[in-house]
Parts: sequence; structure tokens; C-alpha cells
Amino acid sequence: MEWVLLVIWLSIINGALGGQYLLNWMGNQPEYTGGSRVDITPGVMTWWREISKLAWAVVAVIIEIFRGKELRYLWPGFLSLTTIMIAAFTGVIENIGFFYLPRYYSPHLYAPYVNVYLAFLPFFGKVLFNAPIRKEHWWGITLVVVGLGVPHIPSIVGSHVDPRSVLDLNAIIWIIIINCCLCSQQILNNKTVQTALKGVGPNALVVWREMWKMFFITSALFIFPLIGNLTHANLPLDITTQKLQEKVLSKVKADDKELILSNYNKIDNKYFLKENLPDNIKKEIKTVFVSVDYNGFFSLFEGTIIPNNWLPIIFVIAAGLSGYIYSFGFFKLSKFAAHFWVPYTNVYLALLPFIMLLFGRDVTIWQIAGAVVVTGGLMIGVSDYSRNKVVEIDKKYK
Repeated sequence: MEWVLLVIWLSIINGALGGQYLLNWMGNQPEYTGGSRVDITPGVMTWWREISKLAWAVVAVIIEIFRGKELRYLWPGFLSLTTIMIAAFTGVIENIGFFYLPRYYSPHLYAPYVNVYLAFLPFFGKVLFNAPIRKEHWWGITLVVVGLGVPHIPSIVGSHVDPRSVLDLNAIIWIIIINCCLCSQQILNNKTVQTALKGVGPNALVVWREMWKMFFITSALFIFPLIGNLTHANLPLDITTQKLQEKVLSKVKADDKELILSNYNKIDNKYFLKENLPDNIKKEIKTVFVSVDYNGFFSLFEGTIIPNNWLPIIFVIAAGLSGYIYSFGFFKLSKFAAHFWVPYTNVYLALLPFIMLLFGRDVTIWQIAGAVVVTGGLMIGVSDYSRNKVVEIDKKYK
């Protein structure tokens, strides 16, 4: 039964995670959301995703109660709740990044890189759960590193590379942040299950996690725009000519360009916002600056949670459903040390390039080869089960 549980849930998690990448990407592409610019910020998308996940988890808990589950099994205990709160905080940060990246890059470009943390899981498993590190782990780590480098071989040897296939500094920063958050998620999930009170199931843990995520993202959507308004983060009172051209005018359509230039006065090498502009004009100008990520941080949290275009939100709500499914699966399997099974949740990485080909995206043979090698490395890293039985981590409350 142990292996049946693992295989079934790993298959489900792979499908849900792969679907998550596609839904996040499609919700950020105008060609799938009515043709107009997607003006919903990553922070607002994260809010809708988390309310969707929370709703699905609450429905699941209600069903459990109707089927006879006692209410006391919904309380995980203060120790477990502490790890849930921390995981919720890093989870919100990670999700904002997962809505930022697909706005500008195809999933097959960045997905392998947000999983680099998997190469370090065996070492965390050794420290936290006294799980052994074996030679298969070292072979797996080597292949992961090689696989991540394969797509860059053409640029290394001097061949022409499509600029759209290159991850810029913003993408690299978000990839580093997401790696740290995802790594903490796997460790904290293990600790959450390990310290939860007896009888507390995955649905209850998902509900508590999503409640805290809703608290954090709602607070961010209120606090950061307030700070941004006070500091004029997305409505600069003055801006240099070079900065305006590079960060704004070069990225917007003619109408938006005219809006900016008609409401800023140029004096020497600077543009100054005109005085006494109507609030609606200021709002339009601010929307343009937000759309080009003029301020990389505060632009993430701007906008109302009630959008003008609901099509992107439909994709986000669907992503919330798939997110609930894999979150349930992660808590279901977190009774095992993470590095024994988490690598298998990433088999979809090898399939993403082929899926993006079906969407008409330019995918090179090097990107396909890299994804396959990375996935192979993840598999080899946990391939010696014939000699090592999968055992559960020792729970605090038995």
C-alpha cells in the first residue's frame, strides 16, 4: 500500500503542478484573455488564487465533517500552526513570483530553474530527519546541474540565441527567491505533519495554511499600495529622460506614450509631472507605470481585486483548484522525508517543452534536452528504493 499511495499521489501532484504552470501562464497572455493587456497585478492574482484554494479546502473539510469527522481533528496544535504560518508567508511570496514570471516568459524556460533547491533537499533531510545521503543523490545532483546548463550551450559556443529565450536579471532574482521559498515549503510541510496533533488530516492543514496566506496577501494589498502612494512609487513627480524612455516609453503603445508625454513637462534632462491634474488622469498614468513594472516591488501589489477583465481571474481560480489538489497531496505525502519523494513530483518538467510546442511557442532541442536531463537527475537521486525501504518520519504525537 505504501508504494500504491506514493505512485497515485505523485501522478496527481505532477498533473496538478503542470496544470498550475499552464494556467498561470495562460492567465497572463492577452491571446487567451480577450486580447487586451492583462492589467491585473501578480499580487491581485495571488489573492484570487488563495481565496480559490481556501474555498476548495473549506468545501473538502465540510464534506469530512458531514461524513463524521470530529471537529477536534481540525485543530493542528500551536506548534504545527507555527510552521503553517511560516509556510504561508513564504508561500505568498512564491506565488507572487509564479504570477510575475509567466507574464514575460514561457514556463519551459524558467520551470527547471525554480526547482534547483531539490539538489539540496538530501542535505536538509540529513540534518532535520537523520535521513541518509547516498551515492545516488550525488549522481542526481550532478545531472540536475548539467541539465540546467544544457539550454545555454548555444550561447556558450557563440551561436545565435533568441533574446526572448534568455532570462533577465529580474527573472533570475525571482528564481532565487522562489527556490528559497519552495525549499522552505518542503521542510516546513514535513515539520507541520510531524508536529500536528494526532488525527489531524491534510484538508485541515490546507485550510489553516490558506487562511494565513489570505491574511498575508490581503495585508500586502492594503499596506504596500498605501506606502507606494505616499512615496509616489508608481506616479513619479519627476523622472530623467533616459529612465522614462528605457523603463516606460519603449514598452508602451502609442496611446499610453501620448498620455505620459502630454502630462509631463520636460525641463532640461528631466520630465516633471504637471500640477493640479485630475485624479482620473493620475490614475491612468499610474496604471501605465504599473503595467511596465516601473517600480519592481510596489507594482506587484497595485490594483483592485475587482478587475475590469474577469477572464484572467477564471484561469487563476482554476489554478486555485489545481493548487488545492497538490497542496493536499503534499501534506498527504509529507509523512515521508521530503527528499525521498519530492523529486518525483517534478516529472512534468520533461513534458513542459513539448506542451509549449503545442501552444506554438519556440522551443529548441537544447531546452528539451535540458528538461529531460534535469528530470532524469531528479529520478536517479531517489532511484535506490530496492535497497532502502521508504519509512515515515517520526511524529511528535502518536
